Amino acid sequence: MKTLLILLIALQSFVSYAFTEHYCLTFRDDPSTTMVIGWGGDSGTVHYGTSDEGGNYTAYPNTHVADRTGSAHGQTRHFARLTGLIPNTMYYFVIRDVNGIVTDRYKFKTLSDDPNEPVSFITGGDSRDGFKLLGVYVEDCPSGDCLEMRRQGNRLVAKLRPDFVAFNGDFVMNQITSNTQAEWDQWFSDWQLSISNDGRMYPMTHTLGNHEDLSDNFELFDIPQDEYYALNFHNGLLRMYMLNTELDACTDTDQLNWLVNDLQIHSAGNGNDPFWKFAQYHVPTFGMANNYGLEQDQMTCWVNLFEQSDVRLVSESHGHCTKWSYPAVANANENDFEVDMENGIVYIGEGQWGAPHRELDYDGPNQKPYIRDQGVFDNFFYIRVSRDTTSIQCVPFSGEPNVQPLTSDELGKVLPDDIPVWEPSNGSVIYLTN
Repeated sequence: MKTLLILLIALQSFVSYAFTEHYCLTFRDDPSTTMVIGWGGDSGTVHYGTSDEGGNYTAYPNTHVADRTGSAHGQTRHFARLTGLIPNTMYYFVIRDVNGIVTDRYKFKTLSDDPNEPVSFITGGDSRDGFKLLGVYVEDCPSGDCLEMRRQGNRLVAKLRPDFVAFNGDFVMNQITSNTQAEWDQWFSDWQLSISNDGRMYPMTHTLGNHEDLSDNFELFDIPQDEYYALNFHNGLLRMYMLNTELDACTDTDQLNWLVNDLQIHSAGNGNDPFWKFAQYHVPTFGMANNYGLEQDQMTCWVNLFEQSDVRLVSESHGHCTKWSYPAVANANENDFEVDMENGIVYIGEGQWGAPHRELDYDGPNQKPYIRDQGVFDNFFYIRVSRDTTSIQCVPFSGEPNVQPLTSDELGKVLPDDIPVWEPSNGSVIYLTN
């Protein structure tokens, strides 16, 4: 008997138990009819439908195996690209792995195909940690732990229930540290905090940060492989451009030609015009911290193009500070911005989803005249878009513990009055009119 028991224990040590983990949703195609479900660990099958069948995977009418597997930084990611979905509909799903283990039940909501329906989303970036030398942070993490601030932001996503999240890059430190696999393990584990108590998950759009390698977002989230792309929300309500600032805005002609052609197709009254056009990218065209200053290639080859094509809002990161501009245009010398309330673009940023804080370069009497407000605190922006109006609010992470979770699954909802928001002296919300 003892011999048999020892043999069983020895055999057990060689058994590989299957599991899935680190779930994430991505938009890479029409948000009203498609969804990418990504996960780590072992391969499996997604069982899904429009009725909540809990963990009973056999009761779901639809199944889908992974369409591709991505790999980067020790992560293996499986991606099931669901298509043919019904717009503005809640879908419920579980994943059954290769050994028959079934996940908890999760859910997501497809977006609308009606431009008369509003959409609301969160935008922000820079969730990376600082780094230490001899146990001391080289970069300042005010909480003592940048990761805890990241987690507060993730928990706010779960509580505010946006239609989607537009993330602007720099997820983890990556190239500077030696254990990127552990960093990404932690990032994906922390992202699970963005799942609401009822299992609802929130899709993301992505832009590449300078702390990502060139194909990281493709390998880890299944965005288009070029690492720049555009999506059409609510069938013409909003077209959003996800651009890659790791490529030179002028000399990388593939991205530039694509952007010029796409903006031409969706401008100039040719019948394809959306009501709104926004852009998101990582490195700001003119940064407010860390002596980043002007990115001349973006000013020369993107900004005038944006202005000519009626782009109204740009979300940036990288600076680890907070800015909120008035509508602004490039000045005559193309070396800075100036206020133009009628024709300008609003620029928001610059990446404070937990990353180390930085001092502002243009503070007090030196504040740029086109900067409406600025500061240094952890936050993201909450954007609501309807045909006539876009509203912009900034949500600090410090109030997260006191925020009561919302329960509404209505598309395009507004922030409740009791949600703490940034309240500078000139107002806590600005509106862009169409």
